Amino acid sequence: MTVAPAVAALLAGTPEIGTQEQAFPFVTVDPEGFPHAALLSRMEVEVGAGNADLRAAVRSTRTRANLDRDGRAALIAVEGRTAHYVKLRLVRSRVVHNLLACAFEVVEHKPDSMGIALTPIMYEVSAEIA
Repeated sequence: MTVAPAVAALLAGTPEIGTQEQAFPFVTVDPEGFPHAALLSRMEVEVGAGNADLRAAVRSTRTRANLDRDGRAALIAVEGRTAHYVKLRLVRSRVVHNLLACAFEVVEHKPDSMGIALTPIMYEVSAEIA
């Protein structure tokens, strides 16, 4: 399964300093089986060539440990009236500059809408993030 075009469009491009951007909840499961959420920016997530995979740079040590142990994650992205839930399976990773660089295959994509406008989690892009 490939990354859905709607999700790929939300992740495309580079944020500009001072603009408002969507933060994407990235969910893993901790050792006790509870969800653990991290927030990723477009600078930390990208779609591979041909939408073949989703790639992420993960700094959080807890998220990294969860991925090392379990290899499963989910990404949530909001577009207008639709929330996109993307289930992921880690296929390869390596540590680069104290970040875990990951490639995931898409296991499932579920677009979900109740027909009401949604507001994603937003943040202002800083120079450090850009």
